[in-house]
Amino acid sequence: MLFKKISRTTAETVFSVVQNVSGSTVAAHDAVVYDIGASVDGVRVTQASAGDLSAFAGVADAALSNNSYGLVQVYGYRASVNIVNSSTASFAAAGATIGTFAGSWGLQPATTGTTTQGFGFTCEAVASAATLSTVFAKAFIRAL
Repeated sequence: MLFKKISRTTAETVFSVVQNVSGSTVAAHDAVVYDIGASVDGVRVTQASAGDLSAFAGVADAALSNNSYGLVQVYGYRASVNIVNSSTASFAAAGATIGTFAGSWGLQPATTGTTTQGFGFTCEAVASAATLSTVFAKAFIRAL
């Protein structure tokens, strides 16, 4: 893990090294989960599916091509996170809990006051949309 040098003027952040094994490129600001398949090793990451929503690994710091290694942010404030917004992921005020979203590279706001996937919170409001889409919003990540 990479821990940022202490600074009074910037937020604390922590990063982890991972390997993308999703079969496609992970874009910067996308959420990834640990691969829980037969080759699980705590380094391999992929896109979330219904069976691994609790395996959140972090948010990609930069684009990560298939089979390459890179950094994911596992803790701290992030100015841009891929957030899923749709009619099923209703409006979320700043401070809403966020969790992984199956079949997407984004995180979704919790639609109720509690969630089993509290991997962070929004730092600004995220509006719902008529169709499934993503927006980039400020968030605080807690994957540790």
